[in-house]
Amino acid sequence: MLDSQVESERRPQETSRALNRQIRRLVIRGLLPFLIVLGIWQLVAYLAQGIGLVDVATAFVRLVVQGDADGRTLGQHTAMSVYRVTLGFLAAIVTGVPLGIAVGRYKVVDAILGPVIDAMRPIPPIAWIPLSILMFRTNITGAQVFIIWIGAFFPILINTTAGVKRTDPVHLDVARTFGATERQILTKVVLPSAAPEIFAGFRIGFGIGWMCLVAAEMIGGGLGLGYLVIIAEQLGRTGETISAMLVIGVIGFIISYVFLQIERRLLRWRREVSI
Repeated sequence: MLDSQVESERRPQETSRALNRQIRRLVIRGLLPFLIVLGIWQLVAYLAQGIGLVDVATAFVRLVVQGDADGRTLGQHTAMSVYRVTLGFLAAIVTGVPLGIAVGRYKVVDAILGPVIDAMRPIPPIAWIPLSILMFRTNITGAQVFIIWIGAFFPILINTTAGVKRTDPVHLDVARTFGATERQILTKVVLPSAAPEIFAGFRIGFGIGWMCLVAAEMIGGGLGLGYLVIIAEQLGRTGETISAMLVIGVIGFIISYVFLQIERRLLRWRREVSI
């Protein structure tokens, strides 16, 4: 009787503590970062041209409803940017993961391609813009996707290679002892072992590819958040420039968060990771 009474009194207390923890987590992880970002943007905007958050909000609404100087709305710019980044990122996955597995798994491939990769990796993606224009000529989208691919490719490649090389040799020896083929070793041992590094490469690669967006859309094309940033700045529309930059930051954060959640669910055996 006494135990049940104590238990009934303990449950509301535990519920209250759990609710308080959730509120604190929401404030620390949600509200405070949001307020800090707003404060930073207010300071930057004020120092730039004395423009405040109200002006930025007005420009944002105008972009959403009426569009820019050419009548293209913020939604159209965002959709085109996401489309380009998705193409470049998928191309980076398709090329970076297999090549990273080959370099990390086979010494001959590493000896041949390792020096080439090490020489090309330090070249910033923006330096490839003139070459991309020459390569794709009138295909503006192809040139932009190429720049984004360059930005995302090397983080995916390097992380995949590192993950494959860190595979425990004992696991490989056990697989060979039981007669596993090379394909089985790759799919059952190497890839699961390298999965955390590969997913980390995805997150880093997408982040860098998304940051290459402005540089890629400097080439032209008439649509895209990077293009909007440049055109609005040239026209002296600081509010629109800041609005486009805010959208770029928010979308990048959302995509990184999505990758993090996918990684947590697919790799439950791994220690919890966070942004």
